[in-house]
Amino acid sequence: MLSSCIRSISLPLGEKEGGGWQPHPLFKGSTGVLDQMSCHAAVLSGGHCPHPPHVHRDEEILVVLDGEPELLIADRPSAEGARVEPVAPGTFSYYPAGQHHSIRNPGTTPVTYLMFKWQVADAQRSAEPLGTTLFRYSLDDPEKDGDFVTRRLFQQPTSLLRRLHCHTTWLAPGAGYEPHVDAYDVAILLLEGRVETLGREVEPMSVIYYSAGEKHGIKNVGEKPARYLVFEFHGPGRELHTRARRFARSFVRRALNRGARTLGISPPMLQ
Repeated sequence: MLSSCIRSISLPLGEKEGGGWQPHPLFKGSTGVLDQMSCHAAVLSGGHCPHPPHVHRDEEILVVLDGEPELLIADRPSAEGARVEPVAPGTFSYYPAGQHHSIRNPGTTPVTYLMFKWQVADAQRSAEPLGTTLFRYSLDDPEKDGDFVTRRLFQQPTSLLRRLHCHTTWLAPGAGYEPHVDAYDVAILLLEGRVETLGREVEPMSVIYYSAGEKHGIKNVGEKPARYLVFEFHGPGRELHTRARRFARSFVRRALNRGARTLGISPPMLQ
């Protein structure tokens, strides 16, 4: 099971020796609403493509962190005739399951990107799921209507999720929100500023993941505004709350058992 976690990405990440595609795994596991969620960063050397356009059962979000790659969107496992989209930091793409896609670096300097991939076995298909789409976000200062300002980029069902939601957040110094529990998974990419969450101080270019059913809050502990990109993964239909509660109970039980072993108490006493 994947518990809430923080993973830092220290740019520049290492390239593959001799050039090519170098993944840097961040986390992987099942949650209260997803059968599997994984996240990795990757470095693509200049002039390289990791593979021809391919297809799989996962849905994906690819976020460009550094460099200017080209995304290949195709209807078959070949780059010939593929739609080519030049992109830069400030852009991310969503790929539904079944979409042929790839990425290539036409330049001479490395490209770094972040990838979220997830699966849900018992998905309830939407009549109009989100298709392959490119999104661009801005870190410009928002109109000052509070210390906590969000801008929605999209919110729509996908082929696997009841709802996939994304927004940017601008958080003033000292601002934040109290710990609470969501019935869905949340992924945050901290782009600027310094925040505190899950008992840790977090620097820019870090991924914060909150698993469904686990308490979390956040506060800007820096002297400048914090800016971050937020993805919400809402599980399929009526299973959402049941699975989230089941995951929360499992997490609490494991924590109690670990505490019991530390104190030399028999775990069954805390079941």
